[in-house]
Amino acid sequence: MNPFDKYETQNIALKGDLSILSVIHQPEEFPHREPQINTMVASLSGLIRGFSANNLLIYGKTGTGKTSVTKYVTEMLEEKVGDKVITCYVNCQTYDSPYSILVNLSKCIPGDSNIPPSGWTLDRIYDELVVKIKGSEKILILILDEIDKLVEKNGGDSLYVILKLMGEDTGAGGTIIGITNDSSFYERLDPRVKSRMSRESVMFSPYNAEELKDILYPRVTKVLNPESYDEAAISLCAAIGAREHGDARKAIDLMRISIEMAIRESSDRVSVSHVYKARDTLEIDVIRETVKTQPTHSKIVLLSVILSGERHPNSATTGEVSSLYADLCRDIGIQPLTSRRVSDYISELEDFGMINTTVKSLGRYGRTRYIKITGRENDIKRFILEDTELEPLKDIKGTRQFRLDENI
Repeated sequence: MNPFDKYETQNIALKGDLSILSVIHQPEEFPHREPQINTMVASLSGLIRGFSANNLLIYGKTGTGKTSVTKYVTEMLEEKVGDKVITCYVNCQTYDSPYSILVNLSKCIPGDSNIPPSGWTLDRIYDELVVKIKGSEKILILILDEIDKLVEKNGGDSLYVILKLMGEDTGAGGTIIGITNDSSFYERLDPRVKSRMSRESVMFSPYNAEELKDILYPRVTKVLNPESYDEAAISLCAAIGAREHGDARKAIDLMRISIEMAIRESSDRVSVSHVYKARDTLEIDVIRETVKTQPTHSKIVLLSVILSGERHPNSATTGEVSSLYADLCRDIGIQPLTSRRVSDYISELEDFGMINTTVKSLGRYGRTRYIKITGRENDIKRFILEDTELEPLKDIKGTRQFRLDENI
């Protein structure tokens, strides 16, 4: 007997493709994102009349629709003006150097690209692209998703080069749309880069449970017949997504996996029990993705929380974490951030649900903040050390007597 035989039939009648409930599905409507769409459209509207447009910075936590809405707005602009507009999307988590970004930009512009994947100087690529952009006579929009990763790894000069290329003084011109989940990204740029950025900001707030239900319902009804799901299952997926800081990706993934669970069990309806099983299945993947998408310094802060907790169970303080963070940064040869920025990262990690903090009074000695990891420490540690930049910390030795790959 073939072990796959038992999955050949299913009780639930699917009327649509389950990919509709995948995070890569581009919806036609974006409930509760009309204000953001209107702001972006108004900002880019000058392009349809032949004028320039301000650069845009899109802020928001993971799963708030930043990338999907940006792609939708630029697609609508292309539909309006035809081939006068070229949109180039680059994820700076993958392409995190000015060289690789400019190579990708060149590929988006019609015509042969003479720029090799490596080997040229940045000046030579820059001059080549100016000529190519001018020759295309197109309106160019460059979407830099996770733009903070570019600056974090290469410094502000890397963004300055791209801003200068897209600026009007080259005669090429274009608009940059930067997407980030780092609310302090712009404030940390140096004045020279800020001057070039000349941006409008659009904030994507986290979804609440009711808003997530409005996102889920249209997708679910395209996939399942009404008799094939309990409405309570949709409500539960939305509630769990809302607890994860309004993460629509979490809610959508949870619904899809719940349906898959029901199919595997040969159930004829998707129920809340399937959602709970899906949540347990998805949990570890969510932790990995959350850790993976953190900036390098945030990962080091999180690692410092874990190590401080190992040294002093249940009593890691902000001061201890900051001190250990600075040591770890020096161990891998990067410049530590200020205590204030470390404190900001601790707050952001708490927003993501990775840690809990408690402020306790020490009487005349003031107050201090105690920090504790909320998830599986060994798993989180393993996910942190999947970052190749932090790999040297696996074998760290010295007065701290920590070995980070222990028990992993």
